[in-house]
Amino acid sequence: MATQAFQWGPLARGVYIAMLWLTILVGWHYTHFLYHYVALLIFLGLCLKPLLVATGLAERLSAFTDRVDEGRWARITQRRRAEAARKERDKRYRHRHQKDSRLPDKW
Repeated sequence: MATQAFQWGPLARGVYIAMLWLTILVGWHYTHFLYHYVALLIFLGLCLKPLLVATGLAERLSAFTDRVDEGRWARITQRRRAEAARKERDKRYRHRHQKDSRLPDKW
């Protein structure tokens, strides 16, 4: 089975469902905006996804978010590796039988 390249996230789905429920409120209080609001919902529900896929904006956004996530995880990994190396160095210096002259007095 082929998977789709672009899918809406949970936040976008939740916002769209909330907008669908707010149609009642818009129709009740702001009747002069109802036609524009319904046209916006139809555009968002039926036309936006094919438009994003056809123009390639979905792939660009996906590539951008992937690059940002990779950079963030690289920084986290680098920080963890530095912390592990520091712990190993401290462990090596603490368990020496002779005092190292480079260490502080009460090490």
